[in-house]
Amino acid sequence: MMKNVSVLRMVAIASAMVAAALLGTGPASADSITYTGPAPYTYSEFVGCEGFVEMGRDDAQNPYARGSFSLGTSTRGTVCKGWLERRESPNSPFVRISAVHTVSDVTGWYWDGIPYEARVCVGDLLYSNSYSCIGSW
Repeated sequence: MMKNVSVLRMVAIASAMVAAALLGTGPASADSITYTGPAPYTYSEFVGCEGFVEMGRDDAQNPYARGSFSLGTSTRGTVCKGWLERRESPNSPFVRISAVHTVSDVTGWYWDGIPYEARVCVGDLLYSNSYSCIGSW
């Protein structure tokens, strides 16, 4: 009985990993994505914290997005933070998909084909609404 439970658990974990890869829920390998430039109209700034979405393509020309951040100390003297969000359709809410960054950095690449949209958010989180998320790609 114990052996069957272990096999079922392994099958469930493997299935979840395959689904995550197919649905683009996790970051892609940087080696497999070619950077194609900044996404237009995605620059976000809040109290000196800055970020934008970068575009990329894999070998099959599928679109990917990542967040790029210029972070440090905000104009209010607190640590800047940035993260990447994505939504599955124009009618769904944006959801954070990357770690929260506190230094100038880029996120991993995330699948961003139609109807998905990605955006960056930046701010110092001094208050619950102390951030900005402008534009999406």
